[in-house]
Amino acid sequence: MNKQTLILILYFFFIAACSVKKNTTANITTPPKSAKALISRIEANNKSPEWLSLKGKISLDKDGQEINFSTNIRIRKDSIIWMSIRAPFGIELFRALLTPDSIFFMNIPKSTFIKQPISYLHEQLKTEINFFQIQQMFFGTPSILKAKYSFSEEEKYAIFAKDKKIGEITYFVEKENFRIIKGEYFKTKNEYFKFNLSDYTTNNGFLIPKSLMLDVRVSDNFLAELNYSKITANKVLKMVFSIPKNYVEIK
Repeated sequence: MNKQTLILILYFFFIAACSVKKNTTANITTPPKSAKALISRIEANNKSPEWLSLKGKISLDKDGQEINFSTNIRIRKDSIIWMSIRAPFGIELFRALLTPDSIFFMNIPKSTFIKQPISYLHEQLKTEINFFQIQQMFFGTPSILKAKYSFSEEEKYAIFAKDKKIGEITYFVEKENFRIIKGEYFKTKNEYFKFNLSDYTTNNGFLIPKSLMLDVRVSDNFLAELNYSKITANKVLKMVFSIPKNYVEIK
């Protein structure tokens, strides 16, 4: 797999590494007035489906070079993330499969594939990242890093903290449904990761974001925006991933 293709798939799956806080009982009768109360309310509202289908467009901008694709993402909760990426004229270019312990990727035009343990993502991204954190981003329920947060309330709720290893951490939360709509992790001015989750829509009783934006600034500058035109929750899905015998494995 060439470097550009590798960056495309890894950063598409990229989210900040985090330790999941234990759920606590939230008081839902009064507005939160502290970081602890807000986090409890967020966790109490974090509900996700057993199955999720996302169809839409991906716009990628790497170091000023913009590329557009169509995507079809299928998720079985805590089990599989399946993804197909197609060119503008419908030709399938890549297919990926992620499980809690492995990653598989096919480059269809080149008839090649990779098969690696999940630690492959850790090595490439230089950070701890797992299947469940990636899943949460698609569900619109990203976990909150463990830290000592301060609280503010204006048009939106916000919590923010400083961590010696990660840097400055900020989350912005909508007031109506207590969904995280923006996260920022600034290690330095020129080294950061930001995400936006917007245009939440209800499907079969679940709130799912129709738009996901990732902005990464490290050694490679990378911006990805995903906009979904069709979302289906809790409908059983087929996830075909069969590597043809003539495909060559890339080590």
